[in-house]
Order: sequence, then structure tokens, then C-alpha cells
Amino acid sequence: MAIVLGLLTAVFFGAGDFFGGLSTKRVPVIVVVGVSHLVGLIGVLILTPILAERFGLDDFLLGVVGGLASGAGVILLYRGLARGPMVVVAPLTAITAAAIPAFWGVANGETFTALAWLGIAVAGAAIVLTSLPSKQATHAPITSQVVIESLAAGALFGFMFILFDSTEADTAPWPVVGARLLTSTALLGALFVSGREHLRGIVTDPKSGTLGMIVLTGLFDTGSNVLFLLATAQGDLTIVAVLSSLYPAFTVVLARTVLEEPITRPQLLGLGAAIAASVLIALG
Repeated sequence: MAIVLGLLTAVFFGAGDFFGGLSTKRVPVIVVVGVSHLVGLIGVLILTPILAERFGLDDFLLGVVGGLASGAGVILLYRGLARGPMVVVAPLTAITAAAIPAFWGVANGETFTALAWLGIAVAGAAIVLTSLPSKQATHAPITSQVVIESLAAGALFGFMFILFDSTEADTAPWPVVGARLLTSTALLGALFVSGREHLRGIVTDPKSGTLGMIVLTGLFDTGSNVLFLLATAQGDLTIVAVLSSLYPAFTVVLARTVLEEPITRPQLLGLGAAIAASVLIALG
């Protein structure tokens, strides 16, 4: 079950990045993250009384810290995708986000079969292959800032994964409530002070579809966090983190389905590798 939930987490992460990336092309990233996290907060508050068995203050506070990390990570990721080449930003972020909790899990006693380790290695190749852009893509410069921010975004996501894994299963999804409460309050507060015109723009122009995409971003992004909590409650952090970091594959599928963007041969190989990695990990 943890493997299924880990893959569903990747699907939701990928969908959130897809709609978040589209939204960021129209409005500033702080608007996208702030409003989408508010939407996610509302959604998870509806689910919490149904899913949570109890409220744990310690786990709630861990979620708040995780929200600080994930909010900063999302902003860095979206900035990187807008300014640098996807071929660098996406795999660096995803692999770092998988590697940090994986090392943490192994250091804390998690062990795997050779087949599972092979699946983890294939998953890394899948992340790189599915992130490769087409030849027609604009080649943005690879700067040290792009590399550093991509690694930082992945490290922040990995730190969030570790924090969420440290919470008790019966308090889920209260940690996500804490995370979204912090980020939505902080970012929307900053927007009300300095950028209210952007908020008015997405509300007063419903025909643009921007608000709808931001709402979808919030639902998928927050849903991925809830699924991650449920997955780690039933399986190893390392496996769940690696499977969750296959999200670039699902972003590519959505780009092909919704935007009719062509899938390159390396991306097709990456999708196959993602499937193979999932099977190897499941068998291991």
C-alpha cells in the first residue's frame, strides 16, 4: 500500500507543478504559492476531522516547520523553472529531494534488498530522462545561482519529508494543516502589504482561467502532502521519498495530454524507467 500511495504522491506532486508552472507564467510566484496554499489549507481542514484520530501539538508544530521549508522550496523551484533550463532544475531538485530522506532513512536503520536498490537507481535515471526538454525548448543559461537554488529547493523538500515522517500516523493530516497555515498566512500577508493588485487581477478576470489553475495547484500540492504522510505511515521513508520524486514523469504526461506537447525519446524512456523502477521496488 505504501508503494501505491508513494506513486499517487508523485502524481499529485506532478500535477501541482504542472498547474503551478502554468500559473507562474501569468502572475508572480508569490501569488501562486500564497493563494494555492490557502486553497490547500481549506481543503485539508475539511478532510482533517475525517482522517485524523487525534490532534498532536508536537506533530502540528513539526508541520509548521515543514511548511516553512516546503514554501521556500516551492518558490525556489518555480523561480528556477522560470529562469533556468528545466534539464538542470527539475532533476537536481527531484533527486536531492529523494536523496536526503533516503540517506536519513538508511542512517536510521532502514534496509532493502538488492532489487529494491536497483529500483531506486532506475528511479534516479527516470527523473533525469523525463526532465530532459525537447530540442525546440529555449536554452536558458546554466548559472551557479540556478544550480544552487535547485539543490536548495530539493534539500528543503527533503527536510520537509523527514519532518513529516517524524510525525505520528494517527495525527495525520494535522501536520499539513500546520504547514499550510504558516505559508498561506505569511505569503498572503506579504501580498496584502505590497502586491494587492495581483490578487485583484486573478479575482476580477475569471475568464483568464488563472484562478482555476491556482486552485488546482493548491488541491494537488496539498493532496500530495497528505498522501505522503499516509504513505510513510505504512512504509519506509526512503522508498516513499524516491517514488514521490518521480513527479517529473507525471508533469510530462500532463503536458502531453493537456498542452499536446510532444514527448521526446528520452522522456519516453524515462516514463518506461519510472514504471520499471516502481515494479522493482515493489518486488524488492
